[in-house]
Amino acid sequence: MRIQALLWIILARLAVCGICGEPAPLFQDAFDAPRLDTERWQLTRQGDVKESLIDIVDGRLRMRLDTMSTRDETVKYHGIRTKQAFSLTDGLEIAMDVDWNKQANGCYMTAGLYLSPVATEANPGGEKDWLKFEYVGVPPGQNARALLAVKVQGRERRVYTEGWPEQRKGRPIGLQKVRLVIRGNSLQIWENEQKLFETTELALPWPQVYLYLQMSSHSNYRAREVFFDNVCVRPPGDEAMKR
Repeated sequence: MRIQALLWIILARLAVCGICGEPAPLFQDAFDAPRLDTERWQLTRQGDVKESLIDIVDGRLRMRLDTMSTRDETVKYHGIRTKQAFSLTDGLEIAMDVDWNKQANGCYMTAGLYLSPVATEANPGGEKDWLKFEYVGVPPGQNARALLAVKVQGRERRVYTEGWPEQRKGRPIGLQKVRLVIRGNSLQIWENEQKLFETTELALPWPQVYLYLQMSSHSNYRAREVFFDNVCVRPPGDEAMKR
């Protein structure tokens, strides 16, 4: 009987932790439903497009953007935002998969996340307060680079650019397992279980934030697709800043 009870406890903990592990998640989505859960996510869009498609394909969130024959002076954005806000008081850990999807031409395309205290249905980058981590396509298009930037009260600061603009080659990327760990003024970015960047001078002044997943493209590019998966938001564990 004790063994059976122990098994039930283990199964219950796995059900709670799901794709996130421990500590127990504040929010998670493995996109294993046939459609996007609009009770939990809000679609976001800005700019003129030929095609903007956000759906679930084979258990992953697909973002597809076609900007052929659109206005040259505008960048096009689409994505999703959590309807739930998350407190930054005790820190936050955000994990997700981003698949660059073997772009033949990823120039002027981005895919990544925003954290913002503002809930908008447009591009969160147009707001006065946000943090973003994204991958940016590098000419001639097969490579990309990581970008971390913060904007507070309208003042933007690029924190990490992977050597841009001095280093313009970028690097090949594919399925990127990304994890951001925020605790106080500290931020770590992990990529495929390797530490990519760390700072102790973050100083985010917001009590809470919404999570955005977003793709963008400049005009006159044929349809391009990226994928997101295994989104998890949770408090940072004791070992989060050490791994």
